[in-house]
This record gives sequence, structure tokens and C-alpha cells, in this order.
Amino acid sequence: MTIFNFLLALGMGAAISIYLPMISQSARILGAPVLGNVPFFAIAFLSSVVLVFVTGHKLPTMAKLAEVPAWLFIAGVVSALMIFGSSYLVPRIGTGALFVLLVAGQIIIGAVINHYGLLGVPEQSISTVKFSGTVLVLAGAVLVSFGDQLFAK
Repeated sequence: MTIFNFLLALGMGAAISIYLPMISQSARILGAPVLGNVPFFAIAFLSSVVLVFVTGHKLPTMAKLAEVPAWLFIAGVVSALMIFGSSYLVPRIGTGALFVLLVAGQIIIGAVINHYGLLGVPEQSISTVKFSGTVLVLAGAVLVSFGDQLFAK
């Protein structure tokens, strides 16, 4: 991994830490978690189209779009559910617990995806060290989420 990629990923994590509470706040103002994400998807779509042109790419033809397996479009549903879930959870469990649980879930499922080479990623076996790290992340998520209750005086 390069320093640039490390910093980019770290910055993206920081952006998500701001992004999800912003959506939750909008959902609260609008009075409905489902409505909270509608304007963001519209802006995300427009931003994506602008980025396509700014980076010099051409919009795919409809024929090329037809080559994408239909099941991959489930990612849009997952995105909507993530935003809806975040809008629901931020005011109930806070950003700290939400983010540590999101990261723990990503690491656990990411390890499984890598181990089996699913979804076109390179196969990377779960070593004892990686398994131990995953267990530590899960333990950290439990401590952040329930630590005060587990160790109350």
C-alpha cells in the first residue's frame, strides 16, 4: 500500500464520519429517515456525472450498461439502506458506536470476501494474524458499544 492510498482511505473514513450525521440531521429536519437520503442521491448522481466528464471518461452507451449483471445494481439498494439505517441509528446510538460497528462489520465481511476471492477481489487467505486482528476489532466494537455497561462500578 502506498502512503497516498493510505491517506486517501483515511480521509474517506473521516468524510463518512461527517457525511452520515449530516444525513441523519437532514432526516430529522424532514421528519422521515427515508426522505433524508433522496436529495443526497440526486446530488450524488449529478456529482458522479460531473466527475465522469472532469476525469475525461465518456458516459457508457446503453448497450455497455446492459453488460452489467442486474444483481450488481443491488448496490444502490444497499446504499439507500445504509443511509436510512444511519439516519435511524445516529440519534439512537451515536456516531462513535455506529462507526466502530460499521468498521467491524466491514472488516469481518471483507475478510470473508478476500478469503474466498468473492466479487472479483484477489483471493487472500485469512491468516492467524488477520483472524486475530478481526477478533480484536470485534472486541473493540463490543467495548465501545457496551463497555460502560460491562464495566460499570
